[in-house]
Amino acid sequence: MPDPLDCARARIRAVIAGSPVPEDPRHAENTVEWLLRLDPQADPALQLAALAHDIERARPDRLRREDFADYDAFKGAHAARGAEMLRRILSDCGVDEALVEETCRLVERHEFGGDARADRLREADSLSYFEVNLPLYYAREGWDEALRRCRWGIRRLSPHGVALLRRLQMPTAELQDVLRAALAAEMPESTRGA
Repeated sequence: MPDPLDCARARIRAVIAGSPVPEDPRHAENTVEWLLRLDPQADPALQLAALAHDIERARPDRLRREDFADYDAFKGAHAARGAEMLRRILSDCGVDEALVEETCRLVERHEFGGDARADRLREADSLSYFEVNLPLYYAREGWDEALRRCRWGIRRLSPHGVALLRRLQMPTAELQDVLRAALAAEMPESTRGA
């Protein structure tokens, strides 16, 4: 009988591989990488939540931000629906119920945090967005939308996360300019030399 966690990881990866958002598979793996940089002792619930946090985007009927009056409402609905999808996968794989509950709770809270564990997941997700998603997001959406999304992402970061973000090198000067502008808008007193 396969290990329930191996089953869950394989099923999560298979679902995410079908996402129409091209960066989603790499973002899922990179979020786990960031989580382990932030917390090398991260437990299985945090690691599974990091891998699966955006699983909702792989649905053919995924939520669309234009269907919501408010971006935060869209993100909240995305997280809640992703937790529901994940619960089915984890249960089908025979994952222990306590682990199912904690992993789904973390996915449901990954956009806004609210406790130390959810905040850690939110931070890993945010840093991965800048490292992996931003180049493709910018190519699809353009300067204004990328700047708006970067500003929203910066507001999710702790001071330590902002310091880590400042060390990231964007692949192009144009993306570095978007990031610099977002940092200046969100943290004007601390952008000298950024």
